[in-house]
Amino acid sequence: NVMKIAYIDGQRLKRALLAGSERLGARAAHLNAINVFPVPDGDTGTNMAGTARTMALGLQGGPSGSLGVGAASRLAADSALRGARGNSGAIFAQFLHGLAEELEDEVRIGTRRFAAAVRGAAARAQLAIFRPREGTMLTVLRDWSEALHRLSAQTDDFLTLMHLSLEEARASLARTPSLLPELKRAGVVDAGAAGFVSLLEGILAFIRSGRIRELASRSARGPKAGPGAAAAAAPGPEARLAEAELPRPDEGLGPGSGRYCVECLVSGEGMDLDSLREGLAALGDSVIVAGSPGLAKVHVHTDEPPRAFRLVALHGAAAAQKVDDMELQRRLALRGRRPCALLTDSACDLPDELGLELGADRAPVLVELDGSSYLDRDGLAASDFYELLGSNPTLSVSTSQPPHELFARKLDLLLGSADEVVYVGISAALSGTIEGGRRAAAEGGRAGRVRVVDSRSISVGAALVARRAAEAARDGASGPEVEALAAALARRSRLLVAAPDLSGLIRSGRLSGLKALAALRLGLRPLITFDELGRAASAGLYLGPRRGRRALLAALKKTLPEGSPIEAMIGHAGAPEEAALLAGEIGRRYRLEREILVTQVSPALAAHAGRGALALSFLGPER
Repeated sequence: NVMKIAYIDGQRLKRALLAGSERLGARAAHLNAINVFPVPDGDTGTNMAGTARTMALGLQGGPSGSLGVGAASRLAADSALRGARGNSGAIFAQFLHGLAEELEDEVRIGTRRFAAAVRGAAARAQLAIFRPREGTMLTVLRDWSEALHRLSAQTDDFLTLMHLSLEEARASLARTPSLLPELKRAGVVDAGAAGFVSLLEGILAFIRSGRIRELASRSARGPKAGPGAAAAAAPGPEARLAEAELPRPDEGLGPGSGRYCVECLVSGEGMDLDSLREGLAALGDSVIVAGSPGLAKVHVHTDEPPRAFRLVALHGAAAAQKVDDMELQRRLALRGRRPCALLTDSACDLPDELGLELGADRAPVLVELDGSSYLDRDGLAASDFYELLGSNPTLSVSTSQPPHELFARKLDLLLGSADEVVYVGISAALSGTIEGGRRAAAEGGRAGRVRVVDSRSISVGAALVARRAAEAARDGASGPEVEALAAALARRSRLLVAAPDLSGLIRSGRLSGLKALAALRLGLRPLITFDELGRAASAGLYLGPRRGRRALLAALKKTLPEGSPIEAMIGHAGAPEEAALLAGEIGRRYRLEREILVTQVSPALAAHAGRGALALSFLGPER
């Protein structure tokens, strides 16, 4: 027999949420499979489970003594808000935030007070979204809260209350396809709503059969051990619409459809969250601003991530920035599981559209401008970077490796559709970025499934390696095969960089003292190459800022005689005309094995090479 539960305090709420997050984590793969709204990018389960996991870690790391229910809900809300991922994760975090505001300093509460607080929290969650849609988690939250409100007048036992209200939540979930055409066409329920129902199922299963000590040990081991696990893992009624593999829409996320999922935390004093929501709504859809005027989680689907981050910066300081390419995720889910996928970083200038075509993702390095951090390419467009440099020549610029959590997320997303990932990183002799990738690759379920290759280059030199490796992965090559190919190409890849503007090299300290003074006075400019260990080296000097193209051609001829077959890429820092002329001259002097790809380099490289820089990569004999 299960004893009656007449009240919940902070400890009981904490244990319930831990049990619910465990159940939600066990259902993540299924939720990914039924994810079709707002876009079929196959990550709702991953996002909700990640949000719940961050909440659980915050609860476990909180005060060890007794907690009031208000304090526990605040701890859960703040942790979830900081780790919220995706549309569904942000809604869940806002619900918890509303619950914390409703409960405030409460120590212990009965069923009626709990029902009232949930009702208020569900309403607050609705307000966080600019254009809420029926048939989503919001609908199930509202219906569950109304059921709690009605049922709490009939019982003061939390077990009875949770059992009966869960049935109503399941019924609400089953109705979601009738409210959203996208769900009805696919024959599924809403994935975010199903995730919330899974959380409620975990809570009820624990109330019925869980024990506190065993819950703690399960949290340390993972989601499948301990009593009540069979009930937590078994599909509930909400899953029966979509146990088989689901059809996916063939149409892509074209311009104007909000291709990128943009998220960040924004902090400030007295921020106007309504104004922020309205501004973001002009840039895209699925707008959520959850939290308080002091700390809020921002979520928007947009085609212009840099503009979204610029808008956020007008309201407060942005942290924990993240940009996901939902069209890439959709295509990866559509093509099915592959033996291998490819990851690069943003200092490897593989163009976004080529990466999309090949199914390759990238982790953005950070660009620091006067102490403010921006995601390279994702949060800071090259055009914006040059504008900032033009308006502030003394701007302090530096770069650093991608944050650990971004590396881990990119790897996890690719491992969701591939057995292994090969990460082709920029030269270890130039940056600690590749070591950051290795650390993320060695953790948890990624260990043994990620292979790391040092391209021994940067920019289009690394991109030349990454393109061939991504093509092999797309065509079904295994992890060891892609790794071996990338390593062989790295030994052949050559990169030459002409830097007509020395300010970036001087500012970064790579050209300093008497060398910088002499170069400026004599009008000399450096031609930079990279040796067999990936270290920057001199390939000579050229006179005058406009002769870089001629210097590159002369240096190329020393390695490859004119008339030789060539595979090449060209990068430029705001110099498209010069890059096009260079490509044309190479085409006339050499036999092209494939069309020369010309691309704008990332702000990370332009920060050091300066505006107007030209980079030429090609495959030479193995070193």
